[in-house]
Amino acid sequence: MDAKKYLNSRSEKEVSRLFKAMLKMLEDMKMDHDFHYQKLYKNIPEDYHAIIDTADHFTPDKVNWIRKRILDAGNESIRNLCEEVDNYTVSFVFK
Repeated sequence: MDAKKYLNSRSEKEVSRLFKAMLKMLEDMKMDHDFHYQKLYKNIPEDYHAIIDTADHFTPDKVNWIRKRILDAGNESIRNLCEEVDNYTVSFVFK
């Protein structure tokens, strides 16, 4: 077994799991945001809906921008971690 490859592989999986969890949290936040904005629409006269729309900062473009930042940060972390591991000799002692 190539210990360095194994360590890189496991590290990539864990970092990927972390940023996938962050993407799920982003989806949850968007759903919560939309739910509360719908409550506002229902309870405020239609004349004020334009003001609500103006205040809506969680647009699809913003969600996509945040999503891209999460993915970019995750991928950069994976690259940096793999590069860092290359600076070491890795071996495992199995018990």
